[in-house]
Amino acid sequence: MSPPPDDWPEGGTFSIFLCQDQDPFKQCRRRAITAKQRRALEARLRAMPEVAEVEFESREEAYANFREQNADNKVLLSAIQLEDMPESFRGRLHRWRDLALFGSAMGKVPGVSNVLTFGEFFWQGRADVTISLCGRKGTIFACKGRGPATARERKAVGARLVALRESESVYFEDVAHARRVFAYRWGQKSSDAPLPESYHVKVADPAGVPAVIDAVEGMAGVGPIRRVDEGCSWLGITQECSGELS
Repeated sequence: MSPPPDDWPEGGTFSIFLCQDQDPFKQCRRRAITAKQRRALEARLRAMPEVAEVEFESREEAYANFREQNADNKVLLSAIQLEDMPESFRGRLHRWRDLALFGSAMGKVPGVSNVLTFGEFFWQGRADVTISLCGRKGTIFACKGRGPATARERKAVGARLVALRESESVYFEDVAHARRVFAYRWGQKSSDAPLPESYHVKVADPAGVPAVIDAVEGMAGVGPIRRVDEGCSWLGITQECSGELS
């Protein structure tokens, strides 16, 4: 099937990182945010009608979350220490169209080092597994030693996915729709990113996800396979796709 109807998710998420001592960001001037600036920023956020929710994340909480999310990356864990983690305010906005203006305004607040805003991920809740097909040569989605997936390969992958008893719904996403998802996630109106075609599978039982992955892994034309709840790294985003506060 084609992707579900255009009932795109509302709202978005934000992370406002606070200045630390010796931060290289121009607006920080190598000085940490003061307690007064932090209180003023929090009061401002809680008073803004476009903000649905907000919470403060301490350096200790950020470090604990970082270690949990990167538990398998021993090199990264050894390189990042507690003092490297910034404090932040994280939250959600009611409306997607407020992302750009909100991010721009918050980036100018004294004591703020940088701001990240994201729209909700289209496939969150709609699918459990994403099977990316081989993309164009010269892009990060290219498969080694070959070009993009052929029509025959695409059909074979789709047929195998549809035949699986674990598959509840199988959606095919073309490049145009993938670009819309990418742009929406980044709070943009359009995108020309060289994204690949892909299949998104909703399983009847979460326990069936490994079977879906095993069924198509290694097939001709198949690129990276990811669980949707693992995050949006294929979109150039390391934050969790769900955008849930942690």
